[in-house]
This record gives sequence, C-alpha cells and structure tokens, in this order.
Amino acid sequence: MADDAKPETPDTPDAPPAPADEVIVDEVVEVTEVEVVEDAAATPPPPPAPMAPPVVAEPVVADDAPVEPLYTAATPPQQVVYVQAPVPPRAAGNRGIGSIFAVVAAVVYGVLLAGAAWVIPYATTGATGIAFLATWDFYIPIIVFAIALIVLVVIVNRAGWGAYVLGSLFVGAAVYFGTIGIDILVNWLVWQVQDSFAVFLASAFHIVAAILAREVAVWFGWIIARRGKKVAARNAVARAEFDAKLAEFRAGAY
Repeated sequence: MADDAKPETPDTPDAPPAPADEVIVDEVVEVTEVEVVEDAAATPPPPPAPMAPPVVAEPVVADDAPVEPLYTAATPPQQVVYVQAPVPPRAAGNRGIGSIFAVVAAVVYGVLLAGAAWVIPYATTGATGIAFLATWDFYIPIIVFAIALIVLVVIVNRAGWGAYVLGSLFVGAAVYFGTIGIDILVNWLVWQVQDSFAVFLASAFHIVAAILAREVAVWFGWIIARRGKKVAARNAVARAEFDAKLAEFRAGAY
C-alpha cells in the first residue's frame, strides 16, 4: 500500500507545467484560433442602416396670399408662325399709254395742219404748193402740240373726258402763243428778221394751228379718258380685294 501510493509533490506556484500538458494546450489554442478565423470570414457584414428621407420645409404662406403649387407641369415650347400681311395693290396709271396716244395725236395733228397750210395760201392768194414742208414754221406747232398734250396727260392721268375738254384750251393756247414766240425768236436769230408781234398774232396759219390743236386734243382726250376709266375700275376692284384680305388677316391675327 505504501509502495503503490505516489509521492506527493509540493504545490508550488512557480513550477512549470508538464510537457504533455503544454502540447495539449498548444493544440487546443491552435484549433480555437482556426475556428475563430473561419467564423469571422463566414459571418456577413451587417446591413447598412436605412437613410432617413430628406425633410422638405414647407413654405410659409400667408392666409390671404394665393397658394402656388410646389411643382408645375412643363409646358411644351410654342412654335411661332409668321404670316405675311397682304400687300396693298399698286394703283395703275394712265400716263404711259396716254403719252403714246399723245404722240399719235401729234401725227394726226401734223397731217391736218399740212392740209390747212396748203388750203390757206390757196384761199388767200390762189397759190398752191408744199414748200411749207421744208420750213420751221410748219413743224414748230406740231412739236409744241405734242409737248403740251403729254403734259396734260401727265397732269390729268385717269381723269374723265371733262378734264381733257378743259385741258384742250390749254393745249390750243400753248400752240398759239408758243408757236408765235418761237417763230419770232427763230426769225430774229437765223434770218435777222424782226417782225412785230401783232403780225404773228393776226397770222391765219397760227390761228388755224391753235384751233386744230384744241379739236385734236379734245377727241384724243376722249380716247385717253376711256382707257383711264377702265384703269380706275380695275384699281377699284384690286383695292376691294385687298381690303377683304386685310380684314381676314386681322381677324386671324386677333
């Protein structure tokens, strides 16, 4: 019994543990460290905390102020369409065609004046001939007549026949006094002849030239006035159409 009993070892705190105990402790420590590492790797991170919604401060609105919505619907861009306003018609005149008729009237006037220039010497002295066609005295009234009638057409334009009846007096006076003045000037400059003004005033040729000028201006004025009346009617129709289009344009614009 005494031999089988183990000797008691004194329990001292500074004594190192047995080697067998150290190996066991080391193995346990290693296993524990491995398990901790594996558990840490396998554990998923915690989910992030949800963010709180932003706090929108409500606008302070007075009691009597109109309430405006916080969000307004976006309006699509408007397309601007430009519409050209109707252009007023240009009033047609009668000056161009009237001047052409005035030139034709001057040719007719020249033919009638040539007949008068042939008849007047025959009635006064019994002499005949066409020597007057080679003188300035015959062509001066024709030139003055053409200029005077063209001036009348430009002034009167689209007026009626009454304006040409009154204007023919102007044409006759222009031919009468214009021809006399030019004859006196030409005779004094070219032939150095100083005839008195009274002699030219009493000249049958000048008197007949003025009367024929007045008559031709009256009847060709009637032709020119007829065309002027048609032009005025067309202008009135064009103006009425323009007024109608302008009214429609203003109604559509407003």
